[in-house]
Amino acid sequence: MSKKIVVSVIGAGGKMGTRVTNNLSKHPDKVELYFCENSRFGIEAIKERGFAVTDAEVCVPKSDIIVLAVPDKIIYDVSVGIVKMMVPNTSLIILDPAAAVAKELALRDDCTFVVTHPCHPSYFLDQDTYEARHDYFGGIAGKQDIVISKILGTDENFAKARMVSEMMFAPVVNSYVMGIRDIAFLEPTLVEILGATTLYAMAETVKEAERRGIPKAAAESFLAGHIYNLSANFLGKLGNTKVSDACLVAIELGNRLVLREDWKRIWDEQVLDDVITTMLHPDNPKI
Repeated sequence: MSKKIVVSVIGAGGKMGTRVTNNLSKHPDKVELYFCENSRFGIEAIKERGFAVTDAEVCVPKSDIIVLAVPDKIIYDVSVGIVKMMVPNTSLIILDPAAAVAKELALRDDCTFVVTHPCHPSYFLDQDTYEARHDYFGGIAGKQDIVISKILGTDENFAKARMVSEMMFAPVVNSYVMGIRDIAFLEPTLVEILGATTLYAMAETVKEAERRGIPKAAAESFLAGHIYNLSANFLGKLGNTKVSDACLVAIELGNRLVLREDWKRIWDEQVLDDVITTMLHPDNPKI
């Protein structure tokens, strides 16, 4: 019988900690799992799920993998203490690249450090069940991909961290390996600076349509259908099908009226660094 992987989740009572521990707890044959939490609310939530809370000082030194499921802005303070307690040749997983890119993650040369993040279920993925089709976040029933990067350490430990990451966000179809700055360009640049901003504007525009007397259900249906269709078109999933000339003109107008004509500068390396620093320290903005 193969040895179980000992995993401790720091922040196990928070939103992300709850998601990953719910999935890891489904593999008692493969994972020996420990729940670490400081907040009273988080501790109560863990106990309500039928699990016990263990102090980090107890479980981290005997863990093969430690998962930091804590907010980005406290990763530096938390990681300093946790990394000191780690045994050589063990691994630490963080769930967002920001702290690593900003060099606010404590590191050690004798341990492995990994960042992993879910892509969330894509509307291009064929889901198998009603529950899966309505799992918009992922990690419950909806199939999704993940992205993962080795910050520092051995390939052997990275492979083990990749396997645990796929358990945390199961069911996983693909786990894409890339650099930490590549993941950072996906988030925040691709999906937050651009994606979330434009989608938020779309939702606000639905409210304006409703205010003008257009049925909300019709506006939502029209918007969602066109997003699906245009996404497939622009991402090359419809072969050589082109949008209309009028749509291309509207896009150029949108670059001036909605976006900015220089919006692609969000892909500049310095802009990425300034964005991450500002997100981690909003009281001292760099952009």
